[in-house]
Amino acid sequence: MARLADRLAARTLELVDIPSESLHEAEIREHVRSLVPDWLEPEVVCDEAALYTCRRREGTPLVVLAGHYDTVPAQGNLPGRIDGGSVHGLGASDMKGGLAVVLELLRDLGGAPRGPVDAALLLFGREELPQAFNPLPALFDRSALVHEAELVILLEPTAGAVHAGCLGNLNAQLRFHGVSGHSARPWLAENAIERAIEGLAPLVRHERREAVVDGLPFYEVLSVTRLEAGIADNVIPDLAAAHLNFRFAPDRTEEQAVAHLRDLVPADAELEILGTAPAGRVASGSPLVAALVEAGAHGIEPKQAWTNVADFSVRGIDAVNFGPGDPAHAHRRDERVELAALAHAYETLRRLIVG
Repeated sequence: MARLADRLAARTLELVDIPSESLHEAEIREHVRSLVPDWLEPEVVCDEAALYTCRRREGTPLVVLAGHYDTVPAQGNLPGRIDGGSVHGLGASDMKGGLAVVLELLRDLGGAPRGPVDAALLLFGREELPQAFNPLPALFDRSALVHEAELVILLEPTAGAVHAGCLGNLNAQLRFHGVSGHSARPWLAENAIERAIEGLAPLVRHERREAVVDGLPFYEVLSVTRLEAGIADNVIPDLAAAHLNFRFAPDRTEEQAVAHLRDLVPADAELEILGTAPAGRVASGSPLVAALVEAGAHGIEPKQAWTNVADFSVRGIDAVNFGPGDPAHAHRRDERVELAALAHAYETLRRLIVG
């Protein structure tokens, strides 16, 4: 196990040390594609998404192992290092550790007897960006294979558990209007900031809602993430704008989430929906998910975030998150992934695929 963990750590560090901030992925994209073993053939290769498949066997379920290779911007955490039983550095948890696991696993399986499932590999970029940059819809339009998948496993950080479903993501701007004027005579103006303070107070105090879906508790939350107002120190502003982020549970559709948000905001404010991404269906009842847990995953938990699971589930494809990284370490300056977690993820996926 120590030798396996060291090999996975070395591959993770190799990937960490290739700068790969979203929209600057060319080097990492070409590198990870060069690591795909010869026994996997490309079915679809798009600009920032590529799907590779094995020789399919009739009647054998298909499992797609999927990973993104882009990261958030660096925070002084490049180059990486191996220290204290962990790989440290940008993307180690989210999700170059998971990417290293799946690449090494598939490279090792080239000469192994085939097991109870067929395996495919999906590599993609631009994951850490808004939905408009998502490369997967283009791949779905061009690929027949992906629609045959009985389970897609995204190597997102889950600390070795299966994270089923995911929250939906709604972004909106709420604008409060007033009348501008001189700050020495505020009674002649109508301060948009004052209106914003009053109008946002109920939203800031809005309590999270627990939604239990297939036995898993998801927490629906509404947050004010940005607030902008004012043009000068001596001007009463006539506009204040707040950015709202609504993470909605899998028991709501996008349309229901928008309608619910409209019911919460003040009637005299202007609400603009900037974008939505659907919640992911909970696939905890899938026999392959049960097999993944039996193979060694640390149980099933809800995914308290948005992931590309939703891209698959809205198209009727079962998908879950399972990876070696810890969500608590993702996107941090001190991001890291433990060597033991890399080995655990590798061995669990190997048991699922080989049997």
